[in-house]
Amino acid sequence: MKKRIVSAILATAMVATLFAGCSNNNSSSTSSAAKDDSSSKTTSSTTESGAESTPAGNDGAKVEIEFLQQKREAVDTFDALIQEFQKQNPNITVTQNTVPDAGTVLMTRAASNEMPDVLTHWPADAAYIQFATQGRLKDLTDNACMDNVIDSYKESIKLDGKYYTVPISLNFMGVFYDVDKFKDGGYEVPKTWDEFINLAKDIQGKGEVAFVLPDKDSWTISQGWDNIGGKDRGGEMGKFYDELRAGTTTYQDDPIAVDSMEKMIELREYSQGDTLSLGYDQAINDFATGTGYMFIQGIWALPSIESANPDKNVAMFPMPNDKGDMKQPLGVDVAICAGADTTGDKADAVDKFLLYLSSTEAAQMYSDKDHSPSCIKGVEAQIPQAQAVLDLIDTAGVLDISAPPAGFEETKRSKLQQVLIDKDVNAFLTTMTEDFLAAAASEQ
Repeated sequence: MKKRIVSAILATAMVATLFAGCSNNNSSSTSSAAKDDSSSKTTSSTTESGAESTPAGNDGAKVEIEFLQQKREAVDTFDALIQEFQKQNPNITVTQNTVPDAGTVLMTRAASNEMPDVLTHWPADAAYIQFATQGRLKDLTDNACMDNVIDSYKESIKLDGKYYTVPISLNFMGVFYDVDKFKDGGYEVPKTWDEFINLAKDIQGKGEVAFVLPDKDSWTISQGWDNIGGKDRGGEMGKFYDELRAGTTTYQDDPIAVDSMEKMIELREYSQGDTLSLGYDQAINDFATGTGYMFIQGIWALPSIESANPDKNVAMFPMPNDKGDMKQPLGVDVAICAGADTTGDKADAVDKFLLYLSSTEAAQMYSDKDHSPSCIKGVEAQIPQAQAVLDLIDTAGVLDISAPPAGFEETKRSKLQQVLIDKDVNAFLTTMTEDFLAAAASEQ
């Protein structure tokens, strides 16, 4: 499957939009450190490219490094990876740290020159670009951790000719559905938007919930909007941003922006109701335990759904568009950076940790637990629940990683809930154009 994904992406345009696996502004408050198992046998990890992660010697100094991890759904996965890394490197302790509002925390720490030793960040995120260009992230261009990254993904995250992050996994969005409810209702997976809405109408006509929609967390609205529009725009969000900057188009004049927002509003008619009071975590639990037929989200939510209900019979289909000729955007999801100011033994430990995470061994473990395609050579992604989306990726997958101006995404999210209330699409999109241009001007 992995080779087919790569071929599909290389055969299509590798441009443009932000798909950030989950919200870095909504991380759960968790701090975890995998326990050191000093009795474990010391081994080494060799990547497909031949780079070797050499364990620290038993007579070496103990080193502890902080790993600020922003993807809440991946905490348990990284705990498992850290435990395995520490078996191979018993003198290195990796403390995984997840905090609420991680984006703000990182900005504060950067301003105080207290960047974490290791951190996750998204290559299309404006804050990541800011950290890299300000010299707050370690230049990994000549680091061995980049050797095992698939070339096309490596090129996609190059910034000013250099690498500041190791892309580990990819993500995509779609529509989770309750397989048993569909079977019992005699429903087929919809291929077009009209089929999608007619299905929702039939479900609602039975007095049941078609869509579980968590609009309390505005990032889910933003990504839902991207999910709908992306099926028509594909990987050309970067082109749209360029046209906005040049003044040759506006949000309110763009047919895809208008159509996708109108569809966003339409979906709310078939939801559980009062969508603005339901948060992401509760929505996952509700859907996993039987509420609703469908849940519009990214593949990153699958581990959480399975955790909430291991017996849930769930699958994912692509978000439909009008003609059924959808494109499937892919984004770089988890990517690993290092703080530029970490030195000495800690810097050596960071290099070993990055090299381990970029190994085929570790990336396969991550892919298996996270249910995500990989950016690392030799990894085979097995995601049977999302086979319909993977099939679309094979034929119409586009890598999509361009970023809007710094601050625009946050401004957009702050206004998305209101448009779901007043339903004034033109006024909202006009404001989006103004906000985009203001953010772009501030970058000059």
